[in-house]
Order: sequence, then C-alpha cells, then structure tokens
Amino acid sequence: MPDGDDAERRENGMPDTLTNTMRNAVAGVVVQAGTVTANLPPVAQPLALVPRQIPAESGEFVNRVKELALLESAASSGTGGTALVVVSGIGGVGKTGLGVHWAHRTRDRFGGGQLYADLARLRHGGGTDVADVLGGFLRALGAREEWIDPGIEERAALFRTLTADRSPMLVLLDNVAHAAQVESLLPGAPGSVVVAVSRRRLTGLVTRRGAVPLDLGPLDDAEGGLLIERMVADRRVTGEPGAAAELARMCGGLPIALRVCGARLVTRRRQGIGRLSAELADEERRLERLTAEGKPVVEAVFDAAYADLPPEAAALYRGLGAFPGPDFSAELCDLVTGADGALDALLESSLLEEVDEDRYRFHDLVRLHAQSVAGESRDLRRRFVAWYLREVQAADWAVLGRRLRVSAPPEPPVKRADALGWLEREHANILAVVRTAAAERWDDLVWRFTESLWALYDGHAHPADELEVARLGLASARHADDDVAEARMHTLLVRALLRGGKVDEAAAELPALTALSDAIGARDSGRPVAGVPGLRVQAGVVEAVGIVRQREGDHEAAIAAFHRSRDINAALMNWRGIAVHSYLLGGALIAAGRHAQAVTQLEFGLRVDEGGADPLTDAKIRTRLGEAYLALGRPGDASEELTRALATLATRDMPAREARALELLAEATEDEEAAAGYLRRAKALRPPAPED
Repeated sequence: MPDGDDAERRENGMPDTLTNTMRNAVAGVVVQAGTVTANLPPVAQPLALVPRQIPAESGEFVNRVKELALLESAASSGTGGTALVVVSGIGGVGKTGLGVHWAHRTRDRFGGGQLYADLARLRHGGGTDVADVLGGFLRALGAREEWIDPGIEERAALFRTLTADRSPMLVLLDNVAHAAQVESLLPGAPGSVVVAVSRRRLTGLVTRRGAVPLDLGPLDDAEGGLLIERMVADRRVTGEPGAAAELARMCGGLPIALRVCGARLVTRRRQGIGRLSAELADEERRLERLTAEGKPVVEAVFDAAYADLPPEAAALYRGLGAFPGPDFSAELCDLVTGADGALDALLESSLLEEVDEDRYRFHDLVRLHAQSVAGESRDLRRRFVAWYLREVQAADWAVLGRRLRVSAPPEPPVKRADALGWLEREHANILAVVRTAAAERWDDLVWRFTESLWALYDGHAHPADELEVARLGLASARHADDDVAEARMHTLLVRALLRGGKVDEAAAELPALTALSDAIGARDSGRPVAGVPGLRVQAGVVEAVGIVRQREGDHEAAIAAFHRSRDINAALMNWRGIAVHSYLLGGALIAAGRHAQAVTQLEFGLRVDEGGADPLTDAKIRTRLGEAYLALGRPGDASEELTRALATLATRDMPAREARALELLAEATEDEEAAAGYLRRAKALRPPAPED
C-alpha cells in the first residue's frame, strides 16, 4: 500500500501495514478490489389477486333452509383455524348446488377470495393429480410460474404460505373421491372454510381433521313440486293441482331427475304434468325415460357410482337389488355376502341410507338401478324367502310358545329377546317376501308364513295386511292340495276378516270351512286321537265359528261352540288348548251376562295353565277374570288379577291388551289419582284391536 497513506491510517487507528491472506490452494490470478457495485433486477412479488372462482348458479334453487342452516353452523365451527365441512349424499341430490348457493350467499365474508375445483377431472382423464389443482390455486393467488415446484408437497407448502396472511378464504371442492385429496388443499388463512362435496362420506376427514359431516337428502314432495313449478311456470301447474308433487314423488325428490322432467315440460309446452307422471309410473322403465338429449342422465350418475365400488360392495349392491322389501337389516346384508366392509362401502358411497340402527334402504331411484344390475336372481330371492320364514317361525315360537301349528316347525334353539318388536320392524319386508313367494308359486312357503304371522297380527293391528296374507295362504294351501293346511288357512282368513270388522264376510266363509272340517273329521274318524293334526284343526274351526257367532250377538251359540272346541282339545290332552278355549268361553259368558259362570270357567282355565307354562294365556285369562269380578262387585279380586296380568302384558309389547287391562284396573281402584294414571297410560297405548 503507498506510503502516503500512512498518516491517514495512523490517524484512523489502523495498523501501519495491512495484510490479506488467502487460505487453501488458489488457481489463477487473484485481484484485490476496493468497492464492488452490482446492478441486480428487483425480486418479483406476487400479484395481490383475490380469486372469485365459484361457478354461477344453475337454474332454480329451492328451499334447503334446514340444510343451509346446518352448513352455516358447521362453517362457523372453527376455533380460529380452518373449518372443514363434508357435504355428502347420493349423486344428483343437489350437493354441488347447495355448496355453490351458500358460497354466493357468503361471498363478502371471505375477503381472501373463493377457490373452486372439480376433482372429478382427476378421475376422468382431465388432469393428473391434486398437484394440478394446487398449481391452479397458486396461479389464481398470483404466484409466478417459476415459483411453482412440480412436487405436491412443495406446492401445498407454498399454498399455505401464500394464504397464511390473507383474510379468511373459502375453498369449495367438488366431486371429492378421497380424504387425502382435501388434506393437501387446506389454506393457511385463519377463519377459512373448506367445503368438500362428495358422494362419499369421507369419514377419514371426520376422524383425522374434525370435519363436520352434512348428509344431504332428497327434496320432499312439496319442495320437489315447487322446483317443477318454478321451472315450468305456466298454467299447467295451476291446471293440474298436486301433479307437480306427484311427479316429485316419482323422482324420489332427486333434483337431477326433477330437472330432467322440468326441462322436458319446458320444451314440450303441450305435454301435461300428469301425462309425464303416467310415463314414469312404470318402474322398470323409469330410469331410461329420465333422459336429456337422448342420454340417460340419471342412470349415468348411478352407473358411475356403481363402477367405483370395490367388488364385494358391488356384489352386495346387486344382491340387495334382488331383495323385494323396502329396507334391510345388517343381518340380511350378511346373508347376501359375508364380506367385511361391503356394507360400509355402500354407506360411504351414499348408495345406501341409514334409517335407524342397523336399518338401511336405497333411495327409490337407486333401488331401480340396483334392480337393473341384479340380473337373474331367482335363487337369491328364494334364499331371502327361506331366511325370513325361518326367522318368522322362530319369532312366533318366542311370542306364543307351544300352540297349534300345522306346519310343525321345530322349536328354535335360540329365540329373539324382542321377537314381537322384530316382527313389527320387519313387517313391510315380510309382506314383500310373502308376495314374492306367492308370485313364484312357492306354495309350501306361503301358507307357512300365514300360520306363523299369527304372533304379529294377534299383538299388533295390521288388518289389511293380515287379510292379504290370509288370502295368499289359503290359495297356496289349495295349490299344494293339502286339506289340513287349507282348513287352517281358511280359519285364519275368518279371523282376519273379523279383526278387520268384516263380520258378514266372515260368516259367509263358515259353510265352506265347516264342510271342509267335517270332511277331514270323517276321513280321520278311524284313526287314533292322539297326534292327529286334523282334529286340532277341527277345534280351531269350531273356535272360529264361536267367535263369529259372538260377534253377531248370538252368545248362546258361541258358548256352545266354545264348549265343543274345548272338549276336542281335552280329548287330545292339549292343555294349552283347554286353557285358551276356557278363556274364550269365559268371554262369551261375560257377554251373555252370566258372570258367575264365567268366573268358574276362567278359574278352571287358570288351574289348567297352572305353573306358568303359557304366561300370555295366563295374562289373558286374568284380564277377563278381572272383568267378571268387577261385574260381580268384587273390585279387590279384580284389582289383584289385573295387576298380575299387567306384569306380563307390559313386557310383551301388546298395547291393545295392556290398554284394556289398565282401563279395567282404573275401574277397580278406589284411588281417583291412581285411576287417572291408569287411564293416561291406557290412552298413550295404541287403540285396542277387536278382542277375540
């Protein structure tokens, strides 16, 4: 360094000599410079863009007030972080419409912007993976292309970075297939909301991310009718009152189906709404008629959902399509396929609705689609019928114990604890499988159903269905050329007519029934009494005659018939039959005003049934005995018997009989407050069915 600078260095406190040292090996020329100045281009900053990507609403949006409120509540559930909502439901139910409508309503709430992506393109060849969606979001937020790394993790990190300091954002993701797709698309802005729309329930988001599930169901008939009215908007709506609501029922309240119908009515100005409903009345062709521009729009939605199912779930879907009933239990699903997870897969895909604990059903249009892919399934339908018959017979045993059964099913080793409740829950399905068996001419199964369903119809009133089942049973017994079964079915038909209040029709059946009974008796007259089913059937026929006569007001004829039917059971040493017919005889004597004799016969019936072998018959006898005691001015004895009867009836799910015992107990007690309580309990139960 030049010597002239020495004074300046000393003045500034610097040493006389400066030395620069280069460490390590150096190749080439080393130049020492004073000041280096560089002119670099400015670092590019992201554009301050506020994306508004929500699609325009398509067509009319009807009602959904409750669902919008639920979505609003769910979207407000975040605690400073990002709220995540999963809107799930069957294809075409209006999930996207709900999300889009809510997004437009809440636009001003999301100052950081609203992002939208349809993830269906990832599954149908329009894109590669979620990284593409992230790339689109990043560009919408103003990121330069050179910043966008090809890796999904890097893109997700940049997405969170660019959104972290923004005002709250809305991200609406349509047609989500898997939870993992959503987890990479969560923004970093506090107070943001992500709405994931999917046919699947995306339970992974609920468990891992605390997402709020919102299961969207179809429109009800009124809402669906309103959608049609708004689309058509002409005099056809006012000129055909109720037609729009009926069309909505045909479409199962599914908006996509309703819009197809509305579009057809708009383009065909001369077609009436009722005529379109008539075209859709044929269930076998309903899906193919719900077309737009010649394409099966609704069926295509279900085809896509079915194609996405794993093999075991697809097999269950087809199997349940062959089931004739309106809903099904987990037990029935196991009968179709024992594969683990198949039922859960159908629920996850929104192809099944959960209507109660372990109870499921198809949406009406999904059911038609499942039937269409079920194919030839006669063997499976036979399995359904046989399974239900076995379960109905077991329930009959559990409710009524040993009794007259021509079909003589073996006593099941295991009985349902809630047998009568199970029969009631499955009633619609049982009726459907009985109809199926009758249509297939499986006569040996049909009349056995009729006999075993006595347990249900004796405890719960279904008069129209009982009558239908009795007629089907009688026809099947005749087809099977089984006169004993025919007599039994004919007896049950008379009882069904009586329970439905058709006394004259029941009486009109008696000549043919008694003639058949007499023919059976003549045929079996030379055979040993014990173990002859025809004689027990004869006792049932005479019993039916007695009940008809009592309903007609001919109490003396009824008393004579019940004496005779009891004598037949005595000859057979059928102790339960003796007790039952003592009960009937006691009722006829009460109706005739012969209360003391009624007490004698009813007390005899109790002694025969002593030991509690048949608790239900015991309770029925004690109820009638209480009634007779009341008529004789013995309220204390009446109260004792009725209290004992109620101890059994209250556990049997037989509301009509329980209500009758409570009303009598209210009459027997002197405590007005207690009596009022008994009457309130009786009123809360279903109205009593006609007594036998």
